[in-house]
Amino acid sequence: MKEITLRDYQVASIEGLRDGIRAGHRAQILCAPAGAGKTIMATSLMAEARAKQSRVAFVVDRVSLVDQTSAVLDEYRIDHGVQQAGHWRNRGYEYVQVCSAQTIEKRGFFPDMKLLIVDEAHCTRRATTELIQSRHDLVVIGLTATPFTKGLGQIYSNIVNVTTTNRLIAEGWLVPLTMYAAKAIDMTGAKVVAGEWSDKEVEERGLSIVGDIVAEWVDKTQRHFGRPVKTICFSATVEHGEELCRQFNAAGFNFQQISYKDANEARRRELIAEFRKPDSMIDGLVSCEVFTKGFDVPDVLCGIAARPYRSSLSSHIQQMGRVMRPAPGKTFGLWLDHAGNALRFMKDTENVFAAGVNDLNSAPLDGKARKEPTEQEREAIKCAKCGFVLPPSARICPACGHERTRQSLVEAQPGVMVELGHNGKPLPGFLQDRDAVWRQLCGYAIDRKQGDEDAARRFAQAQYRNLYGSFAYKRFDAREVEPPSPELVRRVRSHMIRWAKSRARATA
Repeated sequence: MKEITLRDYQVASIEGLRDGIRAGHRAQILCAPAGAGKTIMATSLMAEARAKQSRVAFVVDRVSLVDQTSAVLDEYRIDHGVQQAGHWRNRGYEYVQVCSAQTIEKRGFFPDMKLLIVDEAHCTRRATTELIQSRHDLVVIGLTATPFTKGLGQIYSNIVNVTTTNRLIAEGWLVPLTMYAAKAIDMTGAKVVAGEWSDKEVEERGLSIVGDIVAEWVDKTQRHFGRPVKTICFSATVEHGEELCRQFNAAGFNFQQISYKDANEARRRELIAEFRKPDSMIDGLVSCEVFTKGFDVPDVLCGIAARPYRSSLSSHIQQMGRVMRPAPGKTFGLWLDHAGNALRFMKDTENVFAAGVNDLNSAPLDGKARKEPTEQEREAIKCAKCGFVLPPSARICPACGHERTRQSLVEAQPGVMVELGHNGKPLPGFLQDRDAVWRQLCGYAIDRKQGDEDAARRFAQAQYRNLYGSFAYKRFDAREVEPPSPELVRRVRSHMIRWAKSRARATA
């Protein structure tokens, strides 16, 4: 039997949820980057619930994710049932249930359910929301990398986010992207429906550059890997995806589409199972939205964005996350942007990757249309020869060696890089080394709580979050502590005084 082994930040995430429950938060968001292992964290919680003979439901809103989650539970020998129409694993007596949202909403939620885990919680559904708001005895955990949905703060009362995309890349849990701003679909003057460009308009304009998408993929995969590689392509519509597959196949490559139009569920399962194989005969899978959420095939080396978004940062980040999962021999993911999303969302993406999300009121990140980059801005940020997305200070393109002729719009000034706190202000010197600060907080907490390690751990995590805006990803270890610096003690005490005053005002 394979045992569940959690990474430090995963342990800290679960501890953060427990701290939230102790603080009175019944419904919480567990936020972590795509590829951080949210399903594994949820699996750990489901295993604990099953051991206590408590009924738990894991709800997904994509049919493809039902089997994917079920396979993870099988890997760890966790007995479970599946609630999905016609599924062979319909075992309602099991304590753990993997549920298709559509099916469970029709059949009704289990009245004796103690724990509800909602996958991709940023995609809210009315029936699930009504259940969360009406069942005050139910513990709810929503999983998401992009909690940008309007009204999410009315469903959940707390968010736990202990790590960031940049940190996971630095630690080797994710791989960086090598990104090209390729020839993009021109959306100038396109019709807007509900804040996004009309699907029909995106489809019509996207069809005109299908040949460029195929040619670019052939060129860049040959340049970086010397061969075709396993690829996911995000199309504008089903019809657009069909044309992409037709032209890829005409060029001699096996690309297949998965869409809501698939009448044969067995064929869809066979395609996905074949694509998961290390030696898959399928070069690429194409879909509009099926792969945007949760789809996990770590050895995918290339992603193609061919669906422009006007305001949906979440879709852009979720799509890139499909290519950033690590796999043996994989050092980076190749991202070919034919949608203009990389430039359109660059600043917001950099901010989310660097700082994570610690606010349930982040809806503006998905609710505002981004200003289209000017031609000057486009040229300043990419290689004029090959389209590689360049760092602002780069003069030579690392992909093709072309020398930049125009300077960046942002001048690079020499100096020391200073980390910013969650409030956007530079961190003082005594807070720069987060690991040292964590050890000092642990030492201070043990002394303050007079040896009560559980109380000390909660105190240390609360103070760490006050300082950095997120929980510590390190384990609490009473054997690895340091005396706190006077500056740190003063900062912690000032936080405690402000908290006490705010409580007094609220009581009054």
